[in-house]
Formats: sequence, C-alpha cells, structure tokens
Amino acid sequence: MKLNNLFLTIFLFFSVSVYSNDYIVIQSTTSIANTGLLDLLASEFKSKTGIKVRPIAVGTGNAIANAKRGDGDLLFVHSKKDELDFIKDGYGLQRYEVMYNKFILVGPKSDPLKLSSEDNVLSALKKIFNSEYKFISRDDNSGTHKKEQELWHLANIKKFNYNKYIKTGTSMANTLNIASELNAYTISDKGTWLSFRNKNNLKILFEGGDELHNPYGIIAVNPEKFPHVEYKKSQMFIEWLITGEGKDIIDKFKYNGEQLFYTD
Repeated sequence: MKLNNLFLTIFLFFSVSVYSNDYIVIQSTTSIANTGLLDLLASEFKSKTGIKVRPIAVGTGNAIANAKRGDGDLLFVHSKKDELDFIKDGYGLQRYEVMYNKFILVGPKSDPLKLSSEDNVLSALKKIFNSEYKFISRDDNSGTHKKEQELWHLANIKKFNYNKYIKTGTSMANTLNIASELNAYTISDKGTWLSFRNKNNLKILFEGGDELHNPYGIIAVNPEKFPHVEYKKSQMFIEWLITGEGKDIIDKFKYNGEQLFYTD
C-alpha cells in the first residue's frame, strides 16, 4: 500500500510539473526572431518576472497552425485577417496590436525597371509582371507571402508566367539570397531586410504607402479550448509588452542604428 502511495505521489509530482510550467511558449513569425528582438524581449521579461519565454519562430502560417493544436501559449504574428479568424474560430481570446513596420519591394541595385520612381507599389508590381525579370516568392504561407498575394490581387494580376515566378517555400533570408543570385525582385519585411547581411546586388526599390503597412499582433491561446496553456503568465507577458517596459524596448530597438519596429 505504501509503495502504491509512493508511485501516486511521484505521478502527481510529474503531472503538476508538466502542466504548471515556469515558462511560456510563443509561436512566432520569423521576422521578430531574425532581428533579435524576440530574444531581447524574452530575456528582459525573465529578468523582470522570473518567467522564461520559449519562442518558436516558424513563420506566421505555421505558427497559427501550431497554436491551433495547442502547441503554445501565445501567438505573435503579422497577418491581421488570419489572427482575427484564429479568434473567431475559438482558438484565441483577444488580439492586441503590439507594433508595426513596413513591407518593402527589393530588387537589383541598377533598378532597370525604374521602380523607385513609381507612385505606388501596385504600379511597380505591374512593371515587374510585364517585364522579363523574375519575381521570387516565399510561397510558404508566411505573413510576408500572404501580403505578397494580397498585393498581386490588388494589382489585378492573377496568373504569372511560370518561368518568371519562382516559389522558394522557405525563409525570408533564403528567398532574399535567391533573389540576389538571380538578379530578381521580391517582397520582404523591413526588419529582416535590415538584419540581412548578404544584400549583394539588391536594394530597396519601393517602400511606403498603406498597402505595405505591416502590423504585428499578439494573442493568448484560449484556455477553455486548451486547459494546459499558461494563460495567466501569457497575460502577464502581454501586459508587460504593450505597456511601459516592453513597449519602450521595442521603440528603442535598432539594427545598425536604424529603428526596426514602431509602437505608435
């Protein structure tokens, strides 16, 4: 009988250990991680509260899919429509807008199509479509890929020549590398671009305008759907992030002297 009680005690101990963590898991877009911002936020939050933050940076589409399986406590991505659908479908509770930056159109430094003189990004994309130059797409269901698809739709371009439209199915950094090698064009978030070291013959050809606005939101995973999630700790992180100290860290965060994200 005593032996059975011992086994029960050990079982309960490990059960509590598994479901009552001293850390939270964030399913995140890669752009926040690639720039180093997410690691900095995680470190500062741990110093302040003692709670560890474990980021899983896999891109917006995969992050949402993982969170829908309950594989995380928080979702931190940049595709507002999908974030709101995540809440509508019962997987999350409330979306908090954290920060924003811009998407950019990058391509050959020589700017052979004179895209930098265009009035808006849609006319620039039409020029690429009607040229012999290649466009490199992430094609990975990331926030950047979703934005790219939205821009083609707004430009009323439905079908790209297969040989000119190259799908990488991979990260932003790899996609930029391929664009550089092929002297081609692509859409990137500005944060990843600034932290990308292998720019070679690429440069920003167009930025600005409402179409390229890039907001980031954070959502706590619904504890009613997934009882094991660390909801209280998640809310602590959200409050810290969007007010006071976390907000201040984001606004002061720079790469090579340039601010990457903005909260206001």
